[in-house]
Amino acid sequence: MNFTTSKREFFEALQKVIGVVPQKTTISILTCVLMDLDGDRLNMTGTDLEISITTSLQVSGHEKGSAAIPAKILLEIVRELPDVPLHIQDDSSNKIIIKTEKGEYKIATQPKEDFPKIAVEEGEFSFIMDAGLLSRMVEKTIFAVSIDELRPALTGINMEFYPNEIRLVATDGHRLAKVSKVNFPVKKDIHKNLIVPTKTMTLLMKNPQSSGVKIQIGEDHIVFYLENSVVYSKLINGAFPNYDRVLPKDNDKELRVNRDLLIAALRRVSIFSSSLTHQVRLILSSHEMTIRSEDIEFGAEAKEVIPSQFSDEWLQIGYNSNYLMDVLRHVDTEEVVFELKDGNNSAIITPAATEEGESILYLLMPIRISEETAAAS
Repeated sequence: MNFTTSKREFFEALQKVIGVVPQKTTISILTCVLMDLDGDRLNMTGTDLEISITTSLQVSGHEKGSAAIPAKILLEIVRELPDVPLHIQDDSSNKIIIKTEKGEYKIATQPKEDFPKIAVEEGEFSFIMDAGLLSRMVEKTIFAVSIDELRPALTGINMEFYPNEIRLVATDGHRLAKVSKVNFPVKKDIHKNLIVPTKTMTLLMKNPQSSGVKIQIGEDHIVFYLENSVVYSKLINGAFPNYDRVLPKDNDKELRVNRDLLIAALRRVSIFSSSLTHQVRLILSSHEMTIRSEDIEFGAEAKEVIPSQFSDEWLQIGYNSNYLMDVLRHVDTEEVVFELKDGNNSAIITPAATEEGESILYLLMPIRISEETAAAS
């Protein structure tokens, strides 16, 4: 293998692949990136056996070949090099040599034959999705995914297909994010749901593009065909919870408040909340909201009042401030709408307006307020 490339283009391609390479593994070959040169096209592949990504770039090829190179040291040296042409070749001693005008760096390779063979299986159906829409739907749901490995079905984003509709849903049991798009070009008779790992969706977010994304769905896998990359991922086994059952149907009280005002107040007031619960209390009246927090251990408390519109006379409800701010940061309208029932039931939070054919909904569970705190209020 022998080729010349620019540092910037090589580094950008390497960054796309490095996200899937496991940091800790008992299989040493998985810590490598496989580079395969054919003519002037260099393919770089990384995998953790569950998820794989191959990205390609144009280089000036001199001699085709392939090599499995430890990803960590390769990334570190390329990052530190100046933006100059890189000449990369392997030698007879199982090493890769990176040469610049003023330097030469050698990295021992691993047997390329040991690198897992990535075979893209045939899918059940496929479609083209607008790249911006996919990125938007993932960005508005991925923050709500659980990190609890004991509940694997919650550690990914549930992707659902209905006739002319796609939905993305994520939940960790405390909050839920749901985004749907109608008039979507999928098969009219399809009704399927699958759970895509968070790591896969994160890789997609790191590979932005301007054109459409071809998505191929298989029985136990999903493949994303990007402009210069292919992402292959196994799906998470298990059943996603029936979230429709937890979505409240009788929240008859409406709160409207400026999103930026509320986030700013929460950031200040939450400094004084308990480090365990991060609880803040929202005390609602018809034209204003009072935000309170107390940390009994340190004798600290805070209060702020901001304008709002509430359809009832009075209500007090407690939330984990971190969860609430996470939801608010993913609402991209000036005004945010809360649908509430009382202080003990979950809230539905939505933007004041959405794009045509789009639906965005967040559910947030409250934190029970102690009787002493409620009485003091």
